[in-house]
Amino acid sequence: MRGLAAVAVVAAFATACSTVAETSTTGDEQSTSSTGITTPDDTEHGIVSGVVDGDTVQMTIDEESMEVTLAGVRAPQGDECYAEAAGLALAQLTAGRSVALWGTGTDEDGTPLRYLMIEDDDRLFVNLELVDLGAAAALHGHEFAGDFLRVNASAYASGRGMWGTFVCGHPEGGITPDRPTLHIDAVNIPDPETTEPASVEIVNTSYTEIAIGGWTMRDAGSPPGFTFPPRVVLTPGDVAIVALSCASDDDSGLAWCVDADSWPTEGTTIIVQDQRGNVVERHVHQASGTP
Repeated sequence: MRGLAAVAVVAAFATACSTVAETSTTGDEQSTSSTGITTPDDTEHGIVSGVVDGDTVQMTIDEESMEVTLAGVRAPQGDECYAEAAGLALAQLTAGRSVALWGTGTDEDGTPLRYLMIEDDDRLFVNLELVDLGAAAALHGHEFAGDFLRVNASAYASGRGMWGTFVCGHPEGGITPDRPTLHIDAVNIPDPETTEPASVEIVNTSYTEIAIGGWTMRDAGSPPGFTFPPRVVLTPGDVAIVALSCASDDDSGLAWCVDADSWPTEGTTIIVQDQRGNVVERHVHQASGTP
């Protein structure tokens, strides 16, 4: 349970969400998530009666009410930037609709994890549609991960939804034309044969200084991550290093140690967010052997 009351299904959802839906398709363009998925034989069926947040719905299945979390995605939660818009997007897609759902497993709260398909002529794959809208981030390690990550890359490149350049507001100091130019240059995964710690290197590839104090670097699927200390400034070409489970901080002033033995791992999406929650950089690190 997320501790949030399910939102009742009312007609106002469709009106409130209309601007969110417009980011997915324009003109005669078709959704990327409406075809090509075959539901398995053990598919369940139910009616969506409400939404809890951007990736969890309240459903009625065989006259029983239950919460279901969408598998393979994570939408912004609670007071995170874009959380309200993500919830509205999910409500517009699913409110009052008959859906097929399948999958196994539960999330960290014990809520069933399922894939959802709208049961009508559109056959809309809800999980993937949220990624396409930019209302949720794709996760690794599930059967549709390759498709989800490809669609997520397109949504990020196009600035849809939560990936908009300044969707969470402009930084202090006034309006700027574009996001700062940072690049995640290297993600080093621990090797049992060496003593090198896992680390992430972030490079200022712009021609100006970038103040990253208060910014956050995290796995897109598991916040909160690491927050850079106040007054940290990267000059052009500077490299900031966040190392995990190392013995002590580097004395360069641009390296930090974090106690997080299991992160990053092979197969993760790392994002860097400014103080307002705008995503400044996104880096997909695939597991070995993953296409």
